[in-house]
Amino acid sequence: MVSLLLVAIAMVSSNETGLNEQPLNRLARAANGGKETNCHYEKSQWSPCDEKTNVKARTLTLKKGDETCEKTKKIEKKCKKACRYVKGTWSQCNSHNEMIRTDTLKDPSTENSNCEKTRQITKKCKSKGRGNKGNNTQANILLTTS
Repeated sequence: MVSLLLVAIAMVSSNETGLNEQPLNRLARAANGGKETNCHYEKSQWSPCDEKTNVKARTLTLKKGDETCEKTKKIEKKCKKACRYVKGTWSQCNSHNEMIRTDTLKDPSTENSNCEKTRQITKKCKSKGRGNKGNNTQANILLTTS
């Protein structure tokens, strides 16, 4: 009988703990923008990609919600890369301890007109010493029109 009583107390204790934790989780999710909020928004179309920042934006306008909901929200997102290149082969290391690769625009007729026809990438050659295993290479990109 004593063991039955202990089991009953343990079950009640675990139930109370579970009840206390659940609302906290909901509050945390709602504060983080989870699906527990009562704010519903209408989404505008994405803006064209800004060529300088490579970012597009859209506005969310409150459709349904209480006073805690923001009336409008602006969402920004990186654009997909518009220019796609076919990678060339790396040159041998030159006198400046650099390798050079020239890439060519994949399909100039269908790509964004702002894309350069070729781009040149310069990369430091790997050091032959044991201290540098070549993981700290730097690459510079130079775009040229052809």
